[in-house]
Parts: sequence; structure tokens; C-alpha cells
Amino acid sequence: MLWFVNSSDPAAEIRQGLRHDPATAGAIAAALTPDLTAVPIGETTLAAAADPDTDQLFVGTYGALTVVTSPVLASTTPSTLPQSWIAALPSDSTIVLHTDPETSLGAFARWDAGELRRSFSANPVDIFENNGLPFVFEGPFWSGEHPLVYADGAQPDPQALPFHPQEFAEQAIREWLGFRFTTPLEDSDTDPATITVSGFAIRPKGYQPTEADVELGLSTSNTPNTPTGDATTAQAPAPSTPGRVARWFGFGHKN
Repeated sequence: MLWFVNSSDPAAEIRQGLRHDPATAGAIAAALTPDLTAVPIGETTLAAAADPDTDQLFVGTYGALTVVTSPVLASTTPSTLPQSWIAALPSDSTIVLHTDPETSLGAFARWDAGELRRSFSANPVDIFENNGLPFVFEGPFWSGEHPLVYADGAQPDPQALPFHPQEFAEQAIREWLGFRFTTPLEDSDTDPATITVSGFAIRPKGYQPTEADVELGLSTSNTPNTPTGDATTAQAPAPSTPGRVARWFGFGHKN
């Protein structure tokens, strides 16, 4: 999840409903993968695209707002993400979120006017990155108002943070964009299942879709599918099998 924001109130725009532009999404996908081929695989929701396979890229573009999900963004140090991605689109603010339930990792970063303002990354015990001045919303977390909850019989680590890093990272997105992925959602939260994105399979440069791709549900057209208009009923693209394709993107594990 990488958001490019050119709005004074992005949460309000998202709450009102976003109109996705699949043609522009295709152009952005191509620009982000200049040495590869981004093959359209249809549309889905941001909720379904939050955990892309190693050979997938998802883009949603809505005028003043654009979102990208990709394994490229799965970093424990978000401030070191490729500048070619962070500065891919002109934006007032650029926001990154990465969480990993298996390791309880939570990471987020924000750039304003191209300058890094805040980046944080940690699991419950280890802080990997903590740059910039904290935002106001962080205060209750650091003061212990959102404590880690342990299973019965589990012994807390004496070095553990006073909060769960994933909850912390998702609160940043809730503050800035008005939604979160973890349920239950509050009445004021937008459901990410209502946000439409276009999916792309990442293939070698010059790759042409084959009959096998059609069987996998991949598009044989270079033009993304037209919007369904109802993101809650859009079908998720067929999953692809990690393997050598992952190496084309430079990653060998799932985001």
C-alpha cells in the first residue's frame, strides 16, 4: 500500500466514494515497471489486493488520490523504499503502510512535499525504524492506552512495546485516510472492500499473454477491464503461483 495524496481531506473523499480510472491505472503500472510487462488481470478491491503475490501489482487511481500495492513495498525500513516509487507521482503527501500478521510487524511512513516527515517500523519487541517527530495520534499508544494483549499463560517480554505495532500502523492510516483493514471497523471507517483497484501480473519485458494466461483468468488485452461500478461484488483475480516469476520482480516471498 503506497498512497499518493493531493487532497486537503483525503478521508472525506474516500468516505464519499471513489471513482476508479482503470486506463490511468494501467499507465501507472507500466511506469512503475519499465523493464517488465504489466499484464492486466481485471479489477478487485483494495481489501483483496492488500496482500499481493510476488508477481502482482495493483493500482487504484481516483483523481487526487492514487494507491499502489506491491511486494516491493514489503520493507521493514519504509524510509529506504526506492525513490523511483516514492516519487513516481507528484503529490502533496506520500504514505506507506506495511503489516505482516505472521511476525506482528507494523510499519508506516509519510513524506510531505517530498520530505520524509515520519517513519516507524517494529514488531512487538524490536524497533527497526523510528524517524521523525511523532504525530499527535501516537501519544495514547506510547503512553500505554493500547496495550498488547497476551494469550493466557504467556509471559510478556520485558522489552515489549506498550502497543501492538500493527494496530499502531493501521491507526496512522485511519487518521490520514479514514480506513483500516483490521475488523471490526468503526462507523466512521471506510471499508477497503468498497475501494476498486486494477490488478496486473508482472511478466518479462515484451511478454504476450497466452492461452494458459486466459485459463488463469488473465486478460489478453492491454486495456484494463471496465469498472464494475460496485467494488463489493468485483471478483478477486486468480492467484498466481510463486516461482521464477517472483525473481523477475526481485522478491522471493509473499508480502
